[in-house]
Amino acid sequence: MEAFWPAEELVRDRERLIPKIVACYEAAHPKGEKPSDNDTKSWRESLYEVATALVDLGLGQVYVFVEYRVHPSMNPIDAVLAGSHPDGGLSFAAIELKQWSEAERPDPSKATDGLCAQCRKATTPSLCANCAVERVFAPCFGRHKKHPAVQVKDNLDSLRRHHSMFDDRYVHLVGAAYLHNLKDPQSQWISRIRPAAGIPTFTARQPADLRKFLKSHFSPTTDAEAAQELLNGRRSTSLLTSEVGAIVNGYTKFSLLEKQREAVDGVMAQIRKPSTGAKKVYVVSGRAGTGKSLVALTLLGEALNEGADARFVSGGVASRENFKRGVRGKGKAFTTLNQVADKVGADQLDLLLCDEAHRLTERPMTGSFSMRRDGESSVSVIVTRAKVPVFFIDGDQRLFAEEIWSESSLIDAIQELRAEVVPVRLDRALRAVGSSTYDTWVQRLFHSDPLQWSHDAGEDAEPFELYYTDSAARMERFLQSKLDAGLSTRISAGLCWRWTDDTGTAPDVAPEEGWSRPWNAGDNHQTPGVPKRRFWATEPGGFGQIGCVHTAQGLEYEWGGVIMGPDLTWSEGSWTVDRQHVRSKASRIASDEELGERIRNAYGVLMTRSIRGTVLYSVDPDTRQLFADLGIPKI
Repeated sequence: MEAFWPAEELVRDRERLIPKIVACYEAAHPKGEKPSDNDTKSWRESLYEVATALVDLGLGQVYVFVEYRVHPSMNPIDAVLAGSHPDGGLSFAAIELKQWSEAERPDPSKATDGLCAQCRKATTPSLCANCAVERVFAPCFGRHKKHPAVQVKDNLDSLRRHHSMFDDRYVHLVGAAYLHNLKDPQSQWISRIRPAAGIPTFTARQPADLRKFLKSHFSPTTDAEAAQELLNGRRSTSLLTSEVGAIVNGYTKFSLLEKQREAVDGVMAQIRKPSTGAKKVYVVSGRAGTGKSLVALTLLGEALNEGADARFVSGGVASRENFKRGVRGKGKAFTTLNQVADKVGADQLDLLLCDEAHRLTERPMTGSFSMRRDGESSVSVIVTRAKVPVFFIDGDQRLFAEEIWSESSLIDAIQELRAEVVPVRLDRALRAVGSSTYDTWVQRLFHSDPLQWSHDAGEDAEPFELYYTDSAARMERFLQSKLDAGLSTRISAGLCWRWTDDTGTAPDVAPEEGWSRPWNAGDNHQTPGVPKRRFWATEPGGFGQIGCVHTAQGLEYEWGGVIMGPDLTWSEGSWTVDRQHVRSKASRIASDEELGERIRNAYGVLMTRSIRGTVLYSVDPDTRQLFADLGIPKI
């Protein structure tokens, strides 16, 4: 539901706008649901009171959004105010409105509805610490309800979870509860406790305090920038693979953030009007989940839609094939590096996008070994075949000896070809519901400098969920519940168990006694209900097998479990690699230091595939103790 007006318009035209709000509500509920009488009364009275307070303070141009909701999973917020902050920047406030005329302290002798399970079953009249502060007995309902400030906290958490704008710490976001009918002197206690830090509760007896709150967070404004930003930049919780067609065709739910937009605009400007001088080669770098593939797919779509001859190649087969399958009518734009090397001439393409450049081999894998050894490099193929070449790279995702391209070596190779490098660094996490906290935590973990996991930071609660367990079977049961709830869910593991079978049925992965599961199948098997290797992360049935870095890298799912084997364990403050348990091509790496880096990279890849939550399990007790010591909740 999107109903929003400046405060002065809500005050001036209340009688005209209330029917419009009702119409917006009904349009947002296509099954014919109508607003309740309490809803309509709140819009007519409570909303009017807030708007009047803004107008009285000279803040009539602050926008008021009614029943605001970013995502279908969140409860609508009664009112969100959007304007400018007195200290500069954009300012927003989530306001919970209540019609209550009285409110009583929580009392289990009156009713147990609304209390926690412990308090409902208690044989004494005492309450737990949370219910004693976070609950209110509402006589009009005859039951306990959340304290309004707790509801505000939930609303703020939802805004941060679902709207990318609030990743920016320079954007001000606050909340408050307002009970404009609560005049009863005996009920004023509700404003004298604060169950959620930083969130005040105002009653009818505190009009000056409400105005002081509004004045401290808003200043007069002559534009509607804050309102427009609230309507834009909503974070999609869709998986990238489910949105590929929409992205390439230009009507995606995803919104590009600053650096992503900068990359797209810069490349498209170069395609439309090439600059003179050395050829410009764009190198877009960023860690897992920063949106490199989103930028690549957006560029492909914009270029194709403008009639440019554009191609998409990738160092990863699984991601390229999943993207190709998701785009109807434009699948020919997705090709292999071999095809480009063999069939495309110099500067024949307008645009050539190379996703997952860190996974490229030194030379295209075509022809005889001698041709691969002495032939043209992979970087040269990309640079020479297109007027505008673009690489997307994350050096922390290199896994095997043949994956030679770090960001610095890539840049050196481009410059050796006498081209100009245009670097763009993406520095904001998008995957993991935009959790920069989780991104930083994973980085520090594998640099042997682990951070405490802060899953609940008060008013700035962490949106991503992280758990650990001491049982692979328990992990599977927990994740099965997510799958049963309709969420895409996968379990992956380090490459430290042999892959003996192509059918996805042999129980090769056996991290604990009594529990084993098959690796993901190959691409040529015929087992019913088991996806081909490259589609393990996206097709139904993938939860039945254990994925690896080959099938997970470059892709994502909503919930993931990661099984850490004996190849990488925590000991005396650092990570230890045991070569005898390395079953992948990484075992060819001679240097122990480089092998350790690549194994840590592999687990980093697996831990950053999920957009909602991850469960960690290690076969090593000391590693599990590390997770416990870091404050990760256990399941």
